[in-house]
Amino acid sequence: MSPNPLLQPFEGPFGLPPFDQISDADLAPALEQAMAQHRTEIDAIIHSDEPANFGNTIEAMERAGAQLTQIWTLFSNLVSADTNAVRQTLQQQWTPVVAAHYDAIRLEPALFARIEAVWSNKSALTGEALRLTDKRYQEFVRGGARLQGQAKQRFAEINAELSRLQVTFGQNLLEENNAFVLWVTSADELAGLPEAMIAQAAAKGAELGREGDWAFGCDRTVLYPFLTYAQYRGHRETLYKGYLNRADNDNERDNKANLRRQAALRLERANLLGYATHAHYILEDRMVGSPEDAKALMSQVWQATLGCAQMELADLQGLANSQGANFGLKGWDWWFYAAQLRQQRFELDEAQLKPYFSLDNVIEGAFYTARRLFGLDFRALDNVPLYHPQARAWEVLDPAGQHLGIFIGDYLTRDSKRGGAWMTVFRQQSGFDGPVRPIVQNVCNFPPAAAGEPVLLGFEHVKTLFHEFGHALHGLLSQCQYPGLAGTSVARDFVEFPSQVLEHWAMQPEVLAHYARHVESGQVIPQVLVDKIQQASQFNQGFQTGEFLAAALLDMAWHTLDLTEEPDVLAFEAKIADEIQLPEAIAYRYRSTAFAHIFSGGYSAGYYSYLYSAVLDCDGFNAFVEAGNIFDPNLANKLKTLLESGDTVAPDRLYQQYRGRAPQIEALLQHRGLQ
Repeated sequence: MSPNPLLQPFEGPFGLPPFDQISDADLAPALEQAMAQHRTEIDAIIHSDEPANFGNTIEAMERAGAQLTQIWTLFSNLVSADTNAVRQTLQQQWTPVVAAHYDAIRLEPALFARIEAVWSNKSALTGEALRLTDKRYQEFVRGGARLQGQAKQRFAEINAELSRLQVTFGQNLLEENNAFVLWVTSADELAGLPEAMIAQAAAKGAELGREGDWAFGCDRTVLYPFLTYAQYRGHRETLYKGYLNRADNDNERDNKANLRRQAALRLERANLLGYATHAHYILEDRMVGSPEDAKALMSQVWQATLGCAQMELADLQGLANSQGANFGLKGWDWWFYAAQLRQQRFELDEAQLKPYFSLDNVIEGAFYTARRLFGLDFRALDNVPLYHPQARAWEVLDPAGQHLGIFIGDYLTRDSKRGGAWMTVFRQQSGFDGPVRPIVQNVCNFPPAAAGEPVLLGFEHVKTLFHEFGHALHGLLSQCQYPGLAGTSVARDFVEFPSQVLEHWAMQPEVLAHYARHVESGQVIPQVLVDKIQQASQFNQGFQTGEFLAAALLDMAWHTLDLTEEPDVLAFEAKIADEIQLPEAIAYRYRSTAFAHIFSGGYSAGYYSYLYSAVLDCDGFNAFVEAGNIFDPNLANKLKTLLESGDTVAPDRLYQQYRGRAPQIEALLQHRGLQ
């Protein structure tokens, strides 16, 4: 019997996992053995004859469970980016088991006693040792280590149930995405749609057994262009509602009971730990330290956003009326008329821009930005095994030409991939047992091209690619001693700063001139188009900021509830929309039943983080603007230091060291035209 490849050292090129050797059947036995090994390592720490100190307790814990971390990280990445029925079943089975394993460790009194002993005598510690000790101590306290008896048992039960619910929520959502199809049977009803989109829909229709009809899914890569270009209003409405109502169709994939239960369990867990609400528990260790502060920030921006959105709505209604509309503007109309209004005002539309934004060119634009800022080089790896044929890999070299890490990009949408875009790692950077270089991944969901055609991106997709690449740089540039402090292991409302600040470079004329080249002629994007991009950058910001903020406020509302009873989801959403005066034509970016960020991801009571990070990124990029050079070497070095530091320094201090002062909100309002 051949050895389990998950339990062997990963000896592929640059330490890549042996994707071509791993089978789904390898996971369960590997997890069983890795958890047993981790438990043995933890027991050795607990039963050490030596008094607890940093080396034999905190540092030993960083080593413990390395094999389990490697296996579970690999599986989590696969089940997100390339799932199948077997992997979904394994995820359902093993997520609560692994969660319970880690809970048992955090709730182990003898282990916590050693951690507390080190923490109580931390005056001799400095630098990363002090930071890691504080982090581990707080992690155990917040993980229930001080609870006793029945409360400790109930805490573990809640965590186990939440882990199951979150997996089910995400799988329901993926199945709802894949199950929805808008069928179009008449070519006349395709009017306005780009030819490439029509061709993709025809291919999907044939794949589903209806040759000659057109099939449109409801993922966002289809939704937004369809709502922008489709002239047939009835189809826009059907697709829009299909998207909004995912996992809210009173079928076996409905998420309403699931999310209500999650909200109740999160509140109960917070109360066990002495917090008023889940949001108070979550925000205690964030840059924004309380739900009251987060709400105050959102309220400040919301007031400016609401006025802007109402003016935009009036303008769009006027345009629709001028074309003979006999209806009040609805959510499924906004993109359609906004695109026309933008064309009128700026003579700019996606069809003009997309030929300049082929996927390969945009990737090169991101690499170019990293070269100019940080001296990095990216070399394609063409013959390494990866988990899917669409994934690509590059070796990353530092300014001295030394190996820095591996970057994997997986950019195209497919049914086996969950929606959205994200960064993750297959291996975290560390240095305490010799240098370990990171393997970092970006996953996106861009629409594929027709066979033989290049993939062309809209400008929002361009920004998404730069955004996720900013996260990747945070992981790649990490120079930390301990993996628990490395890369993106930072406060949730700081982790989006490196990603969002990089978006600013995507639209700078100097960067566009390098990568925005016509896919056929190779011509650099004309200056007149660059000027139009700049002029249109604040267009429709009331709507875009509004739909985001509405979702962020909904998230905070779910997690500041005093749940004497579980509310009706639709009624609760309507109540929050009424309280904030959300215009009827603007929906929550994510309705509750499809809000994966907060009910199957790590952003519960934290979706506001994108807004707080936007304060940081606008203020942070303004430093380069004020310097008169978007590649200013001094500022680039300061930004690099911030990215290298991971969580070794408190994020507010890191930002002040970079910017020279605390962040200011004015740059955000100015950048979005919300003054």
